[in-house]
Amino acid sequence: MKTRSITMQQNVLKTIMALGFVMLLSLLTNPMNAQTAEKTVTGVVRSTDGVVPMATVILKGTQIWVSCDENGEFTFPQKLKENDVLVASSLGYKDAEVIITGNATFIEPFLADIPLIIIGDLRTKPTEKASGIHKK
Repeated sequence: MKTRSITMQQNVLKTIMALGFVMLLSLLTNPMNAQTAEKTVTGVVRSTDGVVPMATVILKGTQIWVSCDENGEFTFPQKLKENDVLVASSLGYKDAEVIITGNATFIEPFLADIPLIIIGDLRTKPTEKASGIHKK
């Protein structure tokens, strides 16, 4: 029966190789975990006039939404992943889309004003019905 002796150098080499393999494996799996990490997102909806109170923030493609408070602040009720899209909207403003990137946990959607044109009419003399004059 043959006996095999393992030198101290071979033991050290095997240990280093095993540690190197474990480190390589952890480096390869770590970016995958970062991309699927879910996070709570908060923010403030703003416009040129300042904050937009009671604006609505919706997760695009779903029916999950939150309403901002009187300071335009919100905390989204569901944890979000990278590349999720939030749509902020309010009456009188154009919708704003925000893509969640990296480790963003605070966002500030900016709503642009919608230009309004108001058309008025000025009458120079009252009509019969409006003035209460009735012909007999």
